[in-house]
This record gives sequence, structure tokens and C-alpha cells, in this order.
Amino acid sequence: MSGRPAPRGRLMPALVGWHVRIGELVGRLFVLHLVWLLGVVAGGVILGAAPATMALNAVIRRDLLNQALDTRNLVVAERPGLWQEFWRVWRQEFWRAQAIGGVVLVGWVVFGLDRLVLRGGIGGVTPWFSGIVVVLSVLWAAVTFIVWPVAVHFDEPLPRVTKLVVVLALSRPAHSLTVLAVVAGWLWLWRACPGLIPVFGVALPAWCVSWLYWHSGVLPLPESAVPYDDPDDVDAEAAIRALAEP
Repeated sequence: MSGRPAPRGRLMPALVGWHVRIGELVGRLFVLHLVWLLGVVAGGVILGAAPATMALNAVIRRDLLNQALDTRNLVVAERPGLWQEFWRVWRQEFWRAQAIGGVVLVGWVVFGLDRLVLRGGIGGVTPWFSGIVVVLSVLWAAVTFIVWPVAVHFDEPLPRVTKLVVVLALSRPAHSLTVLAVVAGWLWLWRACPGLIPVFGVALPAWCVSWLYWHSGVLPLPESAVPYDDPDDVDAEAAIRALAEP
């Protein structure tokens, strides 16, 4: 009997700590979503969606990176406030984000045209081609959500980022399926609870996807903790080789 109060005494601070961390995360995601909306509007919607999504993922990436460094007792890089950090990435990565968003959009346009053609029928091979298009569409959906956390982690040209994302999606099918499950679950929540859309928007699924890849060890930590203004010391080619290994 004398040992029972001790676990309760340890449990309550832990529960309070969890509640505080969850509340802080919810508040940060809400603010991130609002800033993301401003970033979309700042680019006239069409030209603002890609850089705003890139900046959103960059802020989330720095949050998770600093948590990982702190857990390993490494030096946590200094960083500006959320507002300054978001708009800094928005401006610096504007055209790179447009290129990534353009590739993603072109892919979906191609799949949409394929569906229109197959709907009209092309003979006895229609079911086979329809199955191939469905499989490729599912893979492209995973790529659509994986590319942003990868692009903000590696300061590389678009061809190398594309290569890494494709290798990542194919070599880690469990992670790709989990990403699709996260997106499907969030879409279901949007339909079941439309009030969540103006509260969290894309911030919550973006955070979930980034958290998945950070905690799975797929995205490498920099070899050394560096100041915020310096590029992170991560090697995209080394990451590609590591992912390709059985």
C-alpha cells in the first residue's frame, strides 16, 4: 500500500506535461495555418500555394529538427520567430517551390487526362490500363505529400529531389501507405467536422507526414548543429544510396 502514492505522484506531472505540449502544438499548428493562408493570398493564390506550402514545411522541419537535436543533447540552432522564419523561406524558395508545385500539378493533369481517355474506352485493354493508372495515381498522391518535407530538408536542385522522393516512396512502402492513411483520415475529418478546415487546414497533415519521416530515421540529421543562417550539412546522394540499400 505504501508504494501506491509514488506512481500517482509521478503520473500527474507527466499527464500535465503531455497536456501542455499538446496545447502548445495545437496552438502552433493553428497559427501556422493562418500564416499559410496569408502566404497563399500573398502570391495571388495560384502563385502563392507552392511557396506557402514550402515555408510551412520548413517551419515544421525546424521544429522537429530542434526537438531531435535537443533529445540527443546537441546544440539547438538559434532561429527567428515563426512569422519571420515563414516569410524568409517564402521569399527565398519562391521559384524553387514553383518548380516543385508545377511538376506535381502536371502529374495530376496527366492522370486526369488518362482517366478521361480510359472512360471513353480503348478496347479490351481498358481495365488493365485503368488499373495501372490507379496504382500510379496512388503513388503520385504519396509523392505529392512526401516531396515538401524532403525538399526543405535537402537544398538540392529539382532533379535530385525528385530522384530522392521516388526512391523514398518505392523503398519505404509502409511509410508511403501511412502517409496515404494520414491524408485519407484527414479528408474524412474534413467531411465529418468541416469546422476543422479553418482551424488547422494543411498544417496538421503536413506535421504528421514530417513527424513520420523524422521519427523513422529516414531523414538524416546534419553532421553538426549549425547556425540557422548556414546550410544544413546533409548529403542527398548519401541519403539516396542508403534508401536504395536492402
